[in-house]
Amino acid sequence: MALVVYDQGYRIQTPVDSLFRQRGVEALSAGQASASVPGGDEPIRQQQALEKRLELSHERFQLPSRQDSDYKTYQKSGSAPETSRHPSLKAGQIMSSPVLTIPLKTSLRQAWEMMLNQEVSHLVVVDEDQRALGLLSREDIVRRGTDSPISISQAYQRQIIVASPDTAVTSLAASFVRYAITAIPVISNDDRLTGIVCRTDLIRMLINEEGLDRWA
Repeated sequence: MALVVYDQGYRIQTPVDSLFRQRGVEALSAGQASASVPGGDEPIRQQQALEKRLELSHERFQLPSRQDSDYKTYQKSGSAPETSRHPSLKAGQIMSSPVLTIPLKTSLRQAWEMMLNQEVSHLVVVDEDQRALGLLSREDIVRRGTDSPISISQAYQRQIIVASPDTAVTSLAASFVRYAITAIPVISNDDRLTGIVCRTDLIRMLINEEGLDRWA
């Protein structure tokens, strides 16, 4: 399964681009809003620099296509090229698992306390059968009040991008760069929640040179 959209726990055929705002538009608006504040756009420039580095890394960690010279040589010689012995890193290899989940009846105050206690920034909202219904982030709670008694059903993200364990990390990276999302749950082909990958996880790998080596 490649990257798909889940809506209330079910896969839908709607294209990702039609549901999720692209970061280019978000960054531009943020930059314009802070232009009148001295130094106000520095965090944005730093974020854009990291995202640019992530985007440029996409080609470095992608296996060559069968039209590339290495594969043409392989077809003639019968010997696999060096890169063929190093498959792309998969979501299942870097995801956090098990995933912290939360039921719909939970209040925002309780969800906030769980995030603080567990030191996480995302919780996957599930139903009685542990089917992933959506995603709740710190920002979702802060927007409505960390001490609010209202149910998380009024705050969580019902439409989310999800990956499978064998989705290439390069696909995750491209999605984090392109869309205004901060986490991608990992769901198996039988709709079982198996893990989660956060945008900060990939940025941390890029900053850490040892992490970069794992992509090769």
